[in-house]
Amino acid sequence: MIKAYVFDLSRTLLFPKDKDYKGELNKLYRELLNTPNFDFSEHFYLDEETLNYLRSLKVKCDLYIFTSGTIQNAPEIKPRLGEIFKKIFSAEEMGLSKKGVEAYKKLAGELKVQPYELLYVDDSEANIKAARSAGLNTVLFTDFMNLRKKLQKHLSSN
Repeated sequence: MIKAYVFDLSRTLLFPKDKDYKGELNKLYRELLNTPNFDFSEHFYLDEETLNYLRSLKVKCDLYIFTSGTIQNAPEIKPRLGEIFKKIFSAEEMGLSKKGVEAYKKLAGELKVQPYELLYVDDSEANIKAARSAGLNTVLFTDFMNLRKKLQKHLSSN
C-alpha cells in the first residue's frame, strides 16, 4: 500500500518559461536571483493543471516534494506549494544526490515509511532508476495526462 506520494519539483511541477532552456532550474534561479529587477514569473511557472489535480488528491493521500536544490524556497512559490504538500525535502540540504540510492532510503526514513510504501514521480530517468533501486514505486513524468493516468492506477489499487 502506498502511504506517501513524492514529487520532484523542476520540470515536473515547475517549468522554465523559455521552452528552449535545457539546463537545471536551480542553476538558472541562482544566476537570475541577484540580477536587477528579477521577476520570478518572467522566467518560471508552476503547472496549474497538475497542481489543481494534486490539490484534489491531498485529501486522499499525503503529498511531498523531493527536489535537488533550493528553488522551492523562492517566496513566489513556497506558500503555494505549502498549500498542497505536507513537506518539501531538498537533497542538497540533506547532503545527498538524487542520483544515488541513499537519498531515497533517507527520504523513506524521514517519512517513517518503508521504501515500497512510497510512490516517487520524477522527470529524470537517472533519478527514477535510483529510486527504484532503493525499493520505491516510481512514475517517470512525461506530461500531465500520463501522470494522472498512472496516479489513478495506483490510487485505485490502494
